[in-house]
Amino acid sequence: MNTYLNNKTLMELALKWKYHLGVIAVIAAIISVVFSAPTFLKPKYRSFAVVYPVNIKEYSEESYTEQMLEIMNSSDIRDKMIKAFKLDDHYKIPSVYKYYKTALFGKFADNVSYRKTENEAIKVEVLDTDPKIACLMVDSLIRFYDQKVRSIHNLKYDEELSIRSRELGRLKASVDSLTRKLTILGAEYGVMELTGQSEGVSAAYAQAVAAGRKNEDIEKLFWNIAEKGPESKKLLISLEGYMTELALAQKAFNDAYRERNKEITYSVVVTPPFISDKKAWPKRSVIVLMSVLFTLIMAMVVIGVIENRNNTKPV
Repeated sequence: MNTYLNNKTLMELALKWKYHLGVIAVIAAIISVVFSAPTFLKPKYRSFAVVYPVNIKEYSEESYTEQMLEIMNSSDIRDKMIKAFKLDDHYKIPSVYKYYKTALFGKFADNVSYRKTENEAIKVEVLDTDPKIACLMVDSLIRFYDQKVRSIHNLKYDEELSIRSRELGRLKASVDSLTRKLTILGAEYGVMELTGQSEGVSAAYAQAVAAGRKNEDIEKLFWNIAEKGPESKKLLISLEGYMTELALAQKAFNDAYRERNKEITYSVVVTPPFISDKKAWPKRSVIVLMSVLFTLIMAMVVIGVIENRNNTKPV
């Protein structure tokens, strides 16, 4: 065959068998047209949206767009989509099928895609035999993405709230303990605001001594302040420090509470999905062209074999 092809060009071979090749091409075209018809290949419609990630935090060295891709490709979102649209029934994959999950996940991957655009956005595409379902699926994918990010966000701030709550409780307990001790010093020993009180009591005590008058109340208070004053001062300094920490802890708790309970979206849709009125698959012209080309190539191979045998027969 190689010898024969070296002596005859493909053009000469094609010209010699042109009628046969023409008939073969026509038959191939007719068959491909028939089998690419909606009866055999149900047309699919495309719906898509272009979205940008917003209001998300950095969890790694990935860009926000790459994070969005990772989350959209998560099994949680895929499973929600399968459940929401009953895709096993829609794709006609019975649950008793041995490779049910493999077939279902494979079909989902064939019809749902995400890709990063050159402008760092995400293009979400869905192919489906029902253009309305394709559009609804795109919209749901974006909504499920927002829910997934919110769940991640809430999980983080649930932990943050728990930590801040414990810290707040500890500081409040310390402040309450110091306040009780200071209250006891005031109630039992009369030790109140230390600086002004000690000056006034000291002056009154000194005047009483100088005048030779004895005032048991002033004397008792004077010695209470002398005995309990250092303790009161120490408690007041500690209380001031704890109050400062408590204010900061309260602010941190309030910030965490606000983050945990705020309702925001995590995507901006710049191109919303729409219901397509034109099928995206199959491309019948491409199918017919590829079928005809493949058939002609195979026909040329067969013709080459035939010509080679005819020319190698003994005379």
